[in-house]
Amino acid sequence: MTTRPFTTLAAAALAAVVAGDGPADEASTRPAAAPRAYVAVLNFVTDGVADPGPRVPLARRPAGIRLADALRLRLRRDDAYEVIDRLTTEQFADPTGAEADADAAAELMARRLGANLALYGTVTTGEDGLRATVRCLDLTDPDSPTGWKRTYADDTERARAVLTRRIVEDVTGRDEWAPPEMGAEPVPEGLGEPVNANGGFERGSTGWETPDNLATFIEAGGDDRGNILRLRTDLAREPWLAYRRALRLGKADPSDPPTVPRDTSYGSVAGLEGVHFRSTFIRARPGRRYWLTVDRKGPKGAKVFVKGFRATPHARDGLPESTLAELGLTPREFAELPPEKRQKLIDADAAKHPKRYLRECYRWYLNCAEADGWTHFAAPFPPRGTLGEDVEWLQIQVYAYWPPDEYRWDNVHLYLAPQQAATTAPADDEL
Repeated sequence: MTTRPFTTLAAAALAAVVAGDGPADEASTRPAAAPRAYVAVLNFVTDGVADPGPRVPLARRPAGIRLADALRLRLRRDDAYEVIDRLTTEQFADPTGAEADADAAAELMARRLGANLALYGTVTTGEDGLRATVRCLDLTDPDSPTGWKRTYADDTERARAVLTRRIVEDVTGRDEWAPPEMGAEPVPEGLGEPVNANGGFERGSTGWETPDNLATFIEAGGDDRGNILRLRTDLAREPWLAYRRALRLGKADPSDPPTVPRDTSYGSVAGLEGVHFRSTFIRARPGRRYWLTVDRKGPKGAKVFVKGFRATPHARDGLPESTLAELGLTPREFAELPPEKRQKLIDADAAKHPKRYLRECYRWYLNCAEADGWTHFAAPFPPRGTLGEDVEWLQIQVYAYWPPDEYRWDNVHLYLAPQQAATTAPADDEL
């Protein structure tokens, strides 16, 4: 391995910093590493736990080893850092605790690993969660070496991820981007008109699929709400799936649904499928941002998806089951046709029913908490940036799953962000 320059004077200065003569306490400002830092994350010592060695799978090695590897992966995302991999690091260094000799660590960085930035430390685990004392030796500027020692702790289920993020933020000197949570961005005033049709269900199923009247219903909601959407997930799975297939093939009538037993087991609709209720397709506006708002009440297993779709030639490799039924063909009969005849049928169906050949290319959802009474939820999407240029159509999918129960919805509206003119899609864009 090529050794990068590391002067004795710099090593001595760095040793003085990490020994306590420099800004190494918790209150010190975050040092920002210079571009193209060559990083060695030494395996951390886990207090009271011996490392069985690299032959053991990473998942079975001590917490300090796993935390060090998580740091390598996270730092590697940043183009400013070239991170030495775990296997190479383990060839040259044993797990190194926070109290290790700084001179020895600096010598290892320079003479053996060719690094100008190193992390090492000690990890403890217990009832209080995960705790890590970490030292950073930063020689990205040889004329001004820096270093710090800090302690991090977290007792949540994602403690390793939380500590990894905090440590990396201290190394880079900047906060990492975090996806916004619902409520983090206030709902703006003046959202304008929704771009989807009939989000309040006052016009029945206009703008939506036809309810099956077994798991999906549009009905009077009471409480001066007018119509609402009700979803049921406490149904036996097999007969419900058979009914839904019959509807797709035109062999069942939603005004006369079958009787399906109630089922609250893990094998029910709630446990294995969940129930979707889909809007018609809405012409997407690439380069725009949207807001989704919804009122609901019911258990916690509820989401509203907004999915993006596009036309793709790869979708034209066969006929949908509904088209086969319309043509009176079985899958075997279609497969036995000459290739040119099959392609002719596919092209004709795609021209007649283009939405059958769209494929999903984007997905976002609004996660709705449990609501004993009618509760309003709202969030923007995409979480950052704007809708991609490849998205041609959007579809709202109201979704309920576990626990097996009934879920009620109202005022499911999609808006363009107010800083961008919100206009209702033309009637012929909603198919």
